[in-house]
Amino acid sequence: MNQPIAPHIKPETEVLALKKRLAKVHRILTAGGIWPLTKGHVSCRVPGTDRVLILGHIHSEGRSLINTDVDDIVTVDLEGNFIEGRIEPVDERFAHTEVYKARPDVHAVAHAHPPISVAFGIAGVNILPVGNRGAIFAPKVPILEFDKQIDTPERGRMVVEALGSGCAVVLKNHGVVVSSDTIENVCITLFALEETAELHWRAAQLGKVEAVSGAEVKRVMTGARYEEFFSHVWGHYEALDPWNKK
Repeated sequence: MNQPIAPHIKPETEVLALKKRLAKVHRILTAGGIWPLTKGHVSCRVPGTDRVLILGHIHSEGRSLINTDVDDIVTVDLEGNFIEGRIEPVDERFAHTEVYKARPDVHAVAHAHPPISVAFGIAGVNILPVGNRGAIFAPKVPILEFDKQIDTPERGRMVVEALGSGCAVVLKNHGVVVSSDTIENVCITLFALEETAELHWRAAQLGKVEAVSGAEVKRVMTGARYEEFFSHVWGHYEALDPWNKK
């Protein structure tokens, strides 16, 4: 049931800007092939409020996410209650809202089904931090031994427990949940996870898989190196947005 937006909600122009950024990363992730059948969703906090912007259930309309626009983004509160939008929010919104409740450092969450990452979960093998894009997943990507939809708060809390203080978790036989501090960075993190999983798999065909060193993890996760991990590649991913050509 719709509820009135709280008086402290951010100005409409700021919310619209967030919706535009969210719509863009849905198009980018679709164009980048990160979610088969374009099944997935990204969300973000509305800063200074208890509101979350998330994809509406446009999958039920038989649409591809390649044309996601601001009208496809809806508003829920931290309990997952539908606040505003033209269509109901996705059922798995609790994979997002429960993370926000538990992790004040997280400002964007994505759920997707990237095939190589999912394969690791099916096999019960943790994705290790390999290659120069894998350090953020140290010491390993945990696997949640649960393969059903995250469509209740209780199931959302299972994701939170498995995620811990990290930025990614694999849901066995299902998909992944990743988190970050901005909309753009959660998009990059999702790409980095699948790229790391693929590199791990390729390396495993040749011999023993060795993770990056603890010292390198520390360097990547600190100060300017952490900022560069995201800022130096955003242009590459942003160029995938098909609306750039319109």
